[in-house]
Amino acid sequence: MKSNKLDKVYLVVFLILEFIIFFVFKYFDISDIKIFIITQLVFVILFSILYFVITLFIEKLASRKFCIKYNKIMREYQKSDNAKIFYDKLKNMKEKPIGDDIQNTYFLSLATAAYKNGENEEALKYLDMIKTDDVHILKVIEDERQTILGKGKNRA
Repeated sequence: MKSNKLDKVYLVVFLILEFIIFFVFKYFDISDIKIFIITQLVFVILFSILYFVITLFIEKLASRKFCIKYNKIMREYQKSDNAKIFYDKLKNMKEKPIGDDIQNTYFLSLATAAYKNGENEEALKYLDMIKTDDVHILKVIEDERQTILGKGKNRA
């Protein structure tokens, strides 16, 4: 959703700047098409690089807030080993994970915390939210799923 908004902003700003370049060429009566084409190409390349850098910076800045809070919760859990508090704090985080890797880590932590609190259905739901093609991560997810299902069968 956020990326979609950035793409729309990119398109609008890009078109505005294109019209400015076009207007400058008309206003100063520059009729050499080679200069116009070279200017357009340089502009497109520079604008695309700038867009990429700004998008990357915004995403890193947004994910930084989540990571700081998430790491604090993880450190508290390592000290207290209280799965209930760990699960509650993870579920009630105001910051949302941004980026696939961070989301996957968050959902895996939620699945683990839910499992340690005996909420196996919730744990499986969080595992299903993880989206990846990485073979190693898929193996970890499958191992976690088998642990949860095995634990669920033993409890019944």
